Amino acid sequence: MIQSNTSELKRIKKKMLVTQIIGSPGLIFLGIGLYGMFGVDGNAFHPLLENKNFIYGLLAAGVIIEVWQLFVLIPLFIKHSKLLSENDDDLSRSK
Repeated sequence: MIQSNTSELKRIKKKMLVTQIIGSPGLIFLGIGLYGMFGVDGNAFHPLLENKNFIYGLLAAGVIIEVWQLFVLIPLFIKHSKLLSENDDDLSRSK
């Protein structure tokens, strides 16, 4: 039982890592969008950050990516914790 849980844990960890890598541009979009919204004051490091429509687009794209990431990661975290608790139970029984 522990061996099958270990391979499943590895698969879940790999899927979580891939999801976090794919979702990282969403966080970058949110950060740049918030900078353009609140931190620019007329001297942005790029002229597009002066355009409110572009900023709203960045924020919308960032939120969409982060919400997708949330919906993918929460079930993976739940499954990961269940498998870890099963491994702990199996180890305590074997002692």
